[in-house]
Amino acid sequence: MPKRESFHDPSILALAAIVALAAWPYRAVAPGAGKIPMQWSFRGKVNWSARRLMAFGFVPALDAAIFILLIAKSMAGGNELAFSGCFLFGCQIVHIALVRRWFATRQA
Repeated sequence: MPKRESFHDPSILALAAIVALAAWPYRAVAPGAGKIPMQWSFRGKVNWSARRLMAFGFVPALDAAIFILLIAKSMAGGNELAFSGCFLFGCQIVHIALVRRWFATRQA
């Protein structure tokens, strides 16, 4: 009997990667900053900030909620989960890059 692949496996790997990506900036990016920007205006001004844990933990929490919802409702196969994971992973990388740039300009 051939082994059947579960579409949940890629989602678990993607979620693990997103959580790992969130753990690194929580410890290393913008040390000493109690609040981290979450949104910027087109002119580069910070619109609002959140505490470190919420700022870097928001995307993994959102990703886990989306994965659980899609898996529980059987609304998505592997491709949809992979797209969701990759999209949110990319959003998290952009956020980290913006926070690093923000912190560098604050230090100058």
